[in-house]
Amino acid sequence: MQISPQNVVGRDQLIEQIWRKLASKSLRFTAERRIGKTTVMKKMLAEPKPGTSLLFLDLEKAESPHRFTEVLLTEMKPLLSARQKAAGWLENFLTEIEGVEVAGVIKIPERNRIGWKGMLEKAFDRVCSHNSDTLIVLLLDELPYMLQKIAAHERSAGTPDHAALEMLDTLRAMRHEHANLRMIFAGSVGLHHVLSDLRGTEYASQPVNDMPPVEIGPLATADAVLLCERLLKTEGVEVSSVDRGLLASELAALTDRVPFYLERVVACLAELEVPVSVQHAREIVRQHLTDDNDAWEMEHFRSRLRIYYHGSSEDVNGRPIPNASLAGAILDILATAPRPQTIDEVWSAMKARMALDNRDQIIQLLKSLAQDHYLTSDSEKRYAFRFPLIRQWWVLAQGISQ
Repeated sequence: MQISPQNVVGRDQLIEQIWRKLASKSLRFTAERRIGKTTVMKKMLAEPKPGTSLLFLDLEKAESPHRFTEVLLTEMKPLLSARQKAAGWLENFLTEIEGVEVAGVIKIPERNRIGWKGMLEKAFDRVCSHNSDTLIVLLLDELPYMLQKIAAHERSAGTPDHAALEMLDTLRAMRHEHANLRMIFAGSVGLHHVLSDLRGTEYASQPVNDMPPVEIGPLATADAVLLCERLLKTEGVEVSSVDRGLLASELAALTDRVPFYLERVVACLAELEVPVSVQHAREIVRQHLTDDNDAWEMEHFRSRLRIYYHGSSEDVNGRPIPNASLAGAILDILATAPRPQTIDEVWSAMKARMALDNRDQIIQLLKSLAQDHYLTSDSEKRYAFRFPLIRQWWVLAQGISQ
């Protein structure tokens, strides 16, 4: 369920910061899944700044460079001026690449005369040069997922998996060539994992070092409480008199101030046929954290370790231990720790569990788990779970005791 832009709460200040940064550079959104990256982009799309033109590209179903080019060209059509349309530029371009427009969607054959790089270069050159007084911003949602699919397709075909990095390099070249072009990369898959996998090939590339990260975090407490109050009113939830002044703030705390979880808990409360209480909210959260049907898809936090934490480390006896298992053990330790843990404390706890002698590997895994928003560290480099809700789920899912 996507919130309409006018109903988005608590993102105005963040969006203003993003606009200021876009004045001089392109950006990468980093955040945990379901935190609201797409919501922020959709609100920017609905409320553009004067002198800007935003194009939103959902790349979840794009599995090749030519499919990406189809999506891009389709979204670029509104940027063609009336004069360009009258001159038939798009029609001539489609003829050159042997493409067609079907029901407003541009389709391109797998093979054409100028190739996907040539198509991208020509399209960006035409659109940016003929809109030189406009800042063009591409909002590229699920870009890392698309890159994964491109690489997987090439590997299954037995061809060198260079196309994904070549596409990133091409987009980087276009950003540098056109002063009025900006891009925002976002997605539920960590781009750093995708780049690490792609660089496993013999290919030197730094395709996003010109794009500083912008973290999309949970709502501020006051904004989360306001959203709760609005949702309770919209859903017509009757609150018990004893908890009337407490429910919204308790809901904000129970859900880590993440709109996705807030909306779903309130929707469940609305189905109850009695005045609801704080205890009802706690029971709903607990039910979702323990439900094997996993409506909130929490298992993702465990299963993705096997997907992204490749390779293994040897123990003192030379036996390999998968890095995914090491990462899971670190999370077990921190999920049950009474307070944030230093690197030495984590290392000592890991050595007590496994015959390890590679301290540097544990440090690197702590860093990776922080990059993936499992963990956070303070100024003393003490690590803890970033989200109490995820910590609570991890303890329950792993069957461990706090």
